[in-house]
Amino acid sequence: MSNRNRKNWKVSSFENTDLPSLGLFFKKHFRSASQYGSMALFQWRAVDNYIMRGIINLIKDGDKIVSTLSNTPKRLYVKGEGCIVAEIGDANTDPQYQRQGMLALLINQSTSDALELGIQGVYSTPDTKTPSLPAFINKANYLPQEGLDIESLIFPLNIAPLVQTRVHWLIGQYAGSFFLTFVYLYYLIKKGLSRLHQGLTIEILQSLPNDWDDFWNNAGRSYDFIFERNREALNWRFFRNPNKFKFYVLKDNNRIVGYMVSRIINDEDIKRFIIADYLFLPGYEDHFKVLLLKSFEDALRVGANLISCWCVIGSRYAEILKTFGFVKRKKILLVWFQNEFARILKGDGKWHFTISDSDNV
Repeated sequence: MSNRNRKNWKVSSFENTDLPSLGLFFKKHFRSASQYGSMALFQWRAVDNYIMRGIINLIKDGDKIVSTLSNTPKRLYVKGEGCIVAEIGDANTDPQYQRQGMLALLINQSTSDALELGIQGVYSTPDTKTPSLPAFINKANYLPQEGLDIESLIFPLNIAPLVQTRVHWLIGQYAGSFFLTFVYLYYLIKKGLSRLHQGLTIEILQSLPNDWDDFWNNAGRSYDFIFERNREALNWRFFRNPNKFKFYVLKDNNRIVGYMVSRIINDEDIKRFIIADYLFLPGYEDHFKVLLLKSFEDALRVGANLISCWCVIGSRYAEILKTFGFVKRKKILLVWFQNEFARILKGDGKWHFTISDSDNV
């Protein structure tokens, strides 16, 4: 559809009966359709949200969905006070209907809907290489969070698929095998040098224990800005999520001192091992290395091509990741709608932010 056929598009609110069409829309248009956009995902995100029903707005051409955007309620703790916010995500437009202002229309409507429901702030993490960032900043009154530097870091494991895009596939296969051999040696050296201290144990949880909030209360209070990670929030985020996650905890003499969550994503020829979330008690941050080593073991076992992780630069976690060998892939922008709540966030303070605080995993 050309711009000459541009219409005065209208935004409509999602109804439960839209779930099948919404799932089919993402299956058709989203690059990783096998891993994203199912009916179950939107049921979980919007309908079964543990705080309140989420917002999904659509633009239709007749009965056909041509553009969509979601707004997921979350709770952000600002210097100890829990505040209801919402994350804008799932922005996608049928290629035949692009460049008609649909994204800006959906962002503005979804932001307005959230604020009318009493949600205090609205944020997103738009990809800087797509048209979404200009739509947020130039047309919807969003600005990047000041004083916060988030990066996406990766550790390459098997580089064969990347090399094969540039040279003959056989050369790429040899190069990948050669590089992977060095990664295995690196892992074995790290493992040999990193013995578990007496009393430390790693467990994989199938559900969160009843006393989880004791850990959360102690770990969360050391941050000025942190999204909720109590038992109810993490049960919804990971255990009730239709996608599969692995939840590791580190215990010191049977006391939980930290955790890490991972997920495996297949994107065409690339298998990514995602470190989705992590948090440790004050004074135990260095033990993140123990669970990082466990992530290497599992990533190598499943044949992942790389390990990926988001972190706040300047944090102890970022220092550990970079010392471990992770390298910067790209900068992550956290943008907020500019209202009174966004102005509160402009003060100095310590942030914790991982990829699980976004809709990217």
